[in-house]
Amino acid sequence: MVTRTLLLGLAGVALAAPLLSATPQAPAPETSMFGEPLFVNGKRIPDAEIQRYLIYGPCRLQLEMFRVGLIIEDELDRRARDEANIAVEPMVGPAAKAAAEKAVAAQEAAKPFESPEARAKALEQETARQRAARMQDSAVRAEWTKKRDNERKLMEEQLVPTDEEFEAEFRRTLEEFKKTYPVLNIDAEVSRAFRSVPWYRDNLRQTMYFDRVFYPENPDEWPITTVEAVRADSGDVLLTDAQQSYQMRKEHAEKTGEPLPKEDGIYTQMMRQIVRDAMFGTIDWKSEFDGLPDDIVLTGDRDFDGKPELVVRTADLWSKVKDTVSSTEIDEAKRWFVTSHATHDRLEKEGALLDPTARAQALAELKKQFEGTYFNIDIMATQTYYFPSTESFLDYHMMLEGYRKKIAPQLVQQENGDIAPVLRTHLEAANRIMGLGQVDVEIMLVSAFDIPNFQWKPDGWMSAKKKADAVKVQLDANSAEYNAERAKRAQAQAEGKEYTAEKEVPEPFRFWTDMVNEHSEYWDPPSPEGAGKRGSDVAMKNRGRFGLRYRNDLQGFVGETPFSHWVTGASVTDYVFAEQAENTVAGPFRGPQGYYITRVQRRTPPTRPLNLGDPKHVDLLKDDYVRTSFITYAQEARKSAVVKGFDFGY
Repeated sequence: MVTRTLLLGLAGVALAAPLLSATPQAPAPETSMFGEPLFVNGKRIPDAEIQRYLIYGPCRLQLEMFRVGLIIEDELDRRARDEANIAVEPMVGPAAKAAAEKAVAAQEAAKPFESPEARAKALEQETARQRAARMQDSAVRAEWTKKRDNERKLMEEQLVPTDEEFEAEFRRTLEEFKKTYPVLNIDAEVSRAFRSVPWYRDNLRQTMYFDRVFYPENPDEWPITTVEAVRADSGDVLLTDAQQSYQMRKEHAEKTGEPLPKEDGIYTQMMRQIVRDAMFGTIDWKSEFDGLPDDIVLTGDRDFDGKPELVVRTADLWSKVKDTVSSTEIDEAKRWFVTSHATHDRLEKEGALLDPTARAQALAELKKQFEGTYFNIDIMATQTYYFPSTESFLDYHMMLEGYRKKIAPQLVQQENGDIAPVLRTHLEAANRIMGLGQVDVEIMLVSAFDIPNFQWKPDGWMSAKKKADAVKVQLDANSAEYNAERAKRAQAQAEGKEYTAEKEVPEPFRFWTDMVNEHSEYWDPPSPEGAGKRGSDVAMKNRGRFGLRYRNDLQGFVGETPFSHWVTGASVTDYVFAEQAENTVAGPFRGPQGYYITRVQRRTPPTRPLNLGDPKHVDLLKDDYVRTSFITYAQEARKSAVVKGFDFGY
């Protein structure tokens, strides 16, 4: 995929598409801005819930900009307060020290201190008390406030990019991208990374501001917050690297007369994220998972006093993002609500939902997995399981843990020492995946989505289905005609006769290959510096000719995710990996981007099967069974649920 570091990316890739027209913010209960109102088991899914799902998911960039904005504000406020404290120190420090000395001397006269250390501690405490008292003096407060406000205004004047500076940087990033990828549609690629050009402009402006506050070119100018964040992450290694890199780039600029070269994009992104993560950790954030009402999507409390300085209302943010939301994204949101609410209702009915105490424990156990690592819940949610948001992943995880407890008795080792029967039954399927079996498959994608131009085709799903059905008819007809010709030829040979076909019928694999070349719409972006200099083919789809692949790798190539599998219950990946016969063609199957027609070439057996004598391997088997059987459990719940206002489509 085209690298996004050239565009200073902050957000995850999401599909943008046909735009929604503006609709009323508060429709009547019997209507919805998302088409027909959605009900699951008699309960209305409010529009605000759907809005929040879309904001947390495909529109996440706008939410993250609020979070980044708050940490910038917090840093500037800290610096302004520090400068104000320095300014009023002559009005506060000497008087506080003198008053403290006098008070401690009076205490000492009444009752000597037990030791010099005890006296020093008493003096320290009294000095702090006296300082706090003098800081409340009206004259001191007035001077402090004046200095803080002036300092804050001065920093904004110095650090906020001007329009001229921003436009110059905007042009530079686009020109650099065009130079690196001259054949690509720049607007499409910006939208692929940021949903729209205006979103990219907003993000770029904030990124410039962030860098000036936290990450100036010269490491000697880094604020203490950046230095300590980097040191906490990796000791002094990255600090030293930054100094050396800056000196080398500075020397190059001085020698050549050219502008200071930019730091490596990937390195810069890493450093920014280190600082962001550290600063995010200093604020008490709350979202849907923390119990916020539907009309609020995010709060940020800088001093942990329960009174958030940042409150982002659902309706306000929705008004900013709604014109980028596609009908397909709305359908995907509704599928999530149907499956998740149906599963929640089933777990509740069966007494398997986690109570608040158990939820808190499950969350603590989840976080504990990442202690001492660079991994975290956000990465697991969005980059391992590919959920649209951490919030939706946590909802899923709590239901999964409730299900895990529910079926725990089924997983207990038998009295004879053997694993549980359900695990024994699941072992073969688990071994194919965790034992590193592979499949060589070719998949023709008849896409509803225009991948190179990053937009949904007009009437994309219906036209893709019609075309895929027609292609499959041709494939089946060719196979039937070829087999019929073979039978006629064999019959003639058995009778000692000559046989001449009326027309040449292509061998099915050759015909399949021609059809893939003509119709498959998997797209591989060009390598840097144009299509004439191709790089590695490791990540290339080659029109759906994937070669031998492990199951989890194949899932990514197909375009499916653990999230889509749980929500829909459908998996082209698992069908071709384990079920479809070799040298057969199957489909069309509906998938994330269109319809898929598949041909399995061959399979290889597991090379490292699970060792049931190893308790860790048994735990892996249990976990895989819980996860995969939970998909079946959720789909049973969905299919038995009473759904009104939406055709699930799978």
